[in-house]
Amino acid sequence: MLTEFADSVVTLINENIALVEPIVFALGFAESTMVVSLLVPSSALLVAIGGVHSAAGGEFWSVVLAGGAGAFSGDVITFAIGRYFKDDIRKWWPLSRHPEWYAGTRIYVARWGAPGVIFSKFFGVLRPFVPAIAGAAGMKWAVFLTASPVSCLLWAGAFLAPGYGIGLLFT
Repeated sequence: MLTEFADSVVTLINENIALVEPIVFALGFAESTMVVSLLVPSSALLVAIGGVHSAAGGEFWSVVLAGGAGAFSGDVITFAIGRYFKDDIRKWWPLSRHPEWYAGTRIYVARWGAPGVIFSKFFGVLRPFVPAIAGAAGMKWAVFLTASPVSCLLWAGAFLAPGYGIGLLFT
């Protein structure tokens, strides 16, 4: 029964393979947006999508690029919002309910700078807040725009790769 279900899912993906990249882009975007990230389990979904897409014969790198591009788009918008609203973002939910998130992330950004932007993608609590708080803290655009794409591609690859590895077992 489980094999039949897996086969039907792979068939569904095969028939709709053109939708995988836009879906992964949207999940990357959601994961990099301050409020949406808390509501969408993008990381877990990327692992699952990687497995099914791999079993359906999908290409790994095109999906990594789609996820990275979505995450980068979310990062840039979130960074711009932080730059525009500055410290007022700490009054927004969820930062207004958890002021320690704002304070801790601000210290993290000040201490680590560009490497902190890169590594923040791998820490669930920091992931959606670093771009906004980096913008609010006045990080230069050039620094952010250098670190964020690296971060986004590494993140997308890291969360899609395990699924792809598992999916290869079923091909």
